[in-house]
Amino acid sequence: MTALRNEQNLNPQTPDLREIPDSGLDSALDSALQTPTSPDWVRAAIGASGDILYRWDILSDRLTWAGEVEEVLGEGEQAIASGHGFNNRIHPEDLPRRLKALSDHFSQGDTYDCEYRIRNAQGVVIWVHDRGRVEIDGNGMPRAMAGAMRIITQRKQNEARLERIANYDELTGHFNRARLRDEVEHALSFSRRFRVEGGFLVIGVDKLAMVNNAYGYEIGDAVLVAIGQRLDRVLRASDIIGRLGGDRFGVLLTNCPEDCVTHCMDRIIEVMRGQAIEINGQAIPITVSIGCVLFPGLVNTAYEIMTKAESALAYAKKAGRCCANVYRPSEQQTLLHRRAMDIGTQVQQAMRDQRLIFTYQPIVASQTLTVSKYECLLRMKDSSGDILPAGAFIPVVEQLGMTRLLDRYVLDMTVEQLRQDPDAVLSLNISGLTATDQSWLRALIAAVKSTPAIAQRLIVEITETAALHDIEESARFVNVVRDVGCRVAIDDFGAGFTSFRHLKALTVDLVKIDGSFVRNLANNVDQQLFIRNLMGLAGTFGLETVAEFVENEADARVLIDAGVHYLQGYYYGRPNFARPWAIGAKILPA
Repeated sequence: MTALRNEQNLNPQTPDLREIPDSGLDSALDSALQTPTSPDWVRAAIGASGDILYRWDILSDRLTWAGEVEEVLGEGEQAIASGHGFNNRIHPEDLPRRLKALSDHFSQGDTYDCEYRIRNAQGVVIWVHDRGRVEIDGNGMPRAMAGAMRIITQRKQNEARLERIANYDELTGHFNRARLRDEVEHALSFSRRFRVEGGFLVIGVDKLAMVNNAYGYEIGDAVLVAIGQRLDRVLRASDIIGRLGGDRFGVLLTNCPEDCVTHCMDRIIEVMRGQAIEINGQAIPITVSIGCVLFPGLVNTAYEIMTKAESALAYAKKAGRCCANVYRPSEQQTLLHRRAMDIGTQVQQAMRDQRLIFTYQPIVASQTLTVSKYECLLRMKDSSGDILPAGAFIPVVEQLGMTRLLDRYVLDMTVEQLRQDPDAVLSLNISGLTATDQSWLRALIAAVKSTPAIAQRLIVEITETAALHDIEESARFVNVVRDVGCRVAIDDFGAGFTSFRHLKALTVDLVKIDGSFVRNLANNVDQQLFIRNLMGLAGTFGLETVAEFVENEADARVLIDAGVHYLQGYYYGRPNFARPWAIGAKILPA
């Protein structure tokens, strides 16, 4: 605090912060600090809140405390009597952050609201939440600081526990599968950027089921813990270990050429085989098998790396166990990879040249046959001007791990179209990966904040199979999208057999019936039964329904009679590059 005081005396341009708004509680806290005879109810309220109050006289560096100071700091009001003395109690890792928060508050008027660790009189480190406001003298200089402090140690411990659960395996303490996948993704990106090699190992414990049957699952768990500890000792400090589940560990070897990866696998096998694991006086012999993928090579995503390493492990187990196998692509796979890379390069160039374009297919209200909205369908112009359908490049985009990049580009295209055309109501598709992409959500929130009117005219579609892959993550995504004012639709509904529980968790606005249940509907009694059951399910949750791939009058009539709300398909309009935006206009079937 003393250093900040001296810094502020050199800055005569400090703005007047007296205009910073107060809450009623802040006024009461200031009153309690400045008036010895504060009302009893103010002192009672402060005591009940668990806060302690302070006033820091910047010129004299004197700190005055009020409230249950001894309960928080473990000592009386006069124990820490100066700003310098208080700074000495702050955790060294947190002190720079607090000093910066104070400096920004003094010089720029930023809100002072900071969380940091301090050491109390007993030497115990506690977390506190510190909020305050500077007082300015007649010359515009900081004169004093008044604030409130609250212990938040329990909350911080809970946050740390939740973070650990989200990232670490409960049994071994190593990374869990999700966190390990993120690390593999980062390592792959680093490897490509700086042209360094690496490897990913899947280590399977041979015949762990026999150990569980012979000694019990508690001993089996202890074996897994012991194996994890051996891996810690045999690997480099920079190597990353995770538990993939069951009897399998994953090991990420970064900046490690192929010969080093091979040596590492041999070393792991020898260490595990060379000495039995001692548990409760029992010597349990253990061996492991290893599957390996080298990268960057021909792998494009963390998912692909982990999947192929699992396949290599399966070959190692078939070869007799207690051995290692490195995944080697065939000539055909190498050729397909090169073709995919060429298409990926074309897509990237098309984004730079703005050659990715939309076609728009109308979605009509079934009762009035008027246009309600349009679905944006992505197309690409190649270098010669020919139009390529999405099926020609989207699978490659997914294979190369470019899905999030493309979905962000598509979002920007859609938002720009909605801004240019206030009559447009558009629906866009995103992948399952994007449903967990925080940067995509931030981009959507930013777009809606800058142009609020587009929210009610934008529908975000996520496929049912992607939504069911991680129902909790999908539910969070849906809630954020709906909170900003957009609508959410489940695409290809019926393909993943969504249950009542899933629909309740997702709280979407529309369901789009998968086309396989619509084609030849008039001649298929089973599909008609599915549509009726689906309409009952949708009615239970107040959802609107859209039938895709409506291609003839007979199927359309069955859907209308069943109560489907919207119809989409060639019978009512093919995808078109034009932008008619005939919202509310009656459409004539083809």
